[in-house]
Amino acid sequence: MGKFRKILAIIGNVILMILIIIGVFVGVTLLPIKNNFKLLAVTSGSMEPTIHTGSLAIIKSASEYKVGDIITFKKADSTSDKETTTHRIFSTSNVGGVEYIETKGDANKTPDMSKITKNQIVGKYRFSVALLGYLLKYLKTLPGLILIIVIPAVIIVYEEVKKIARESKEIIAKKRLNKSPKKEKK
Repeated sequence: MGKFRKILAIIGNVILMILIIIGVFVGVTLLPIKNNFKLLAVTSGSMEPTIHTGSLAIIKSASEYKVGDIITFKKADSTSDKETTTHRIFSTSNVGGVEYIETKGDANKTPDMSKITKNQIVGKYRFSVALLGYLLKYLKTLPGLILIIVIPAVIIVYEEVKKIARESKEIIAKKRLNKSPKKEKK
């Protein structure tokens, strides 16, 4: 039984560390740092087979963007700053000194209807990790927040309380040994 408990404790600690690492990584990407990495969950198949639905896409701003680059951008008519699209740059054109970028999803037959400008670009696609986008999307929900923050915090507090209780018992036991009556020799 003791060996089984030890294995469960190790597994629990590994899971806890993984959750903490994911939480820290996600937290760092949310900080308003210029040129910071962004983590995005891919929710459509428009970039298949290059980027699969449910993947976690890692995006970072770049100094220049060229035809063939995969970029993430905000649509001009978007109602939310969080509403983005990740497509490949199909072509560029310059009209009246303004550079317009035409994008197209790899799985789409035709380019996107509206063109964008550089100020709409969030960043350049760096790489993706299959299926982790589903996890990121879940972590942004209330149950996901509880999973990534509350549960590890409760586990840490519980383990600390157990440690304090164990150390308190040891201190009390030592004090009792020191106070035990000594027999006097005659």
